[in-house]
Amino acid sequence: MHLIKERLDIEESLEKKIKNTLKFLNIKSKIIKGNIINIPKTNLAYIEPHKLIIGNTTYLFFNECENVYINTLEKSILITELKDFITKTLTFDK
Repeated sequence: MHLIKERLDIEESLEKKIKNTLKFLNIKSKIIKGNIINIPKTNLAYIEPHKLIIGNTTYLFFNECENVYINTLEKSILITELKDFITKTLTFDK
């Protein structure tokens, strides 16, 4: 099976929110841009989310979406709650 991957740019407002949160918390992290994965000769496509990795936790983001998913697509929080969630998670991990 052949797959075609196309890199997705992070929406400017989303990237600004993430970077401001990280700057405020003074946290080192890794941001990985998502992809659109297409299967040729089909109408199937998958949007791989952008990833923010902090320690053992991966936060998943989609452009034009106000939710942030934690590790999987099963649990989510609003992007406005991200700073508090990261703070609690880091405090709990210590």
